[in-house]
Amino acid sequence: MTIHSADELGATLRMLRKESGLTQRDAAGLCNVSLPFLNQVEQGKATARIGKVLDVCQRFGIEVVFKLPGLKL
Repeated sequence: MTIHSADELGATLRMLRKESGLTQRDAAGLCNVSLPFLNQVEQGKATARIGKVLDVCQRFGIEVVFKLPGLKL
């Protein structure tokens, strides 16, 4: 799955959280983020706290890949 927006990322995280049977409060605790922060991420609100977003993604098994055009590693 390719995610193109904060809205799509939030919807995906919300779906995975619900499939895991977790409330937002439980998921926030597991991810070491505040409940309001997780709520904002799930709502697709833009945030500058990319590190926390990556922590939440990691908790739900989402691999984040950055594709840089023209860059060969």
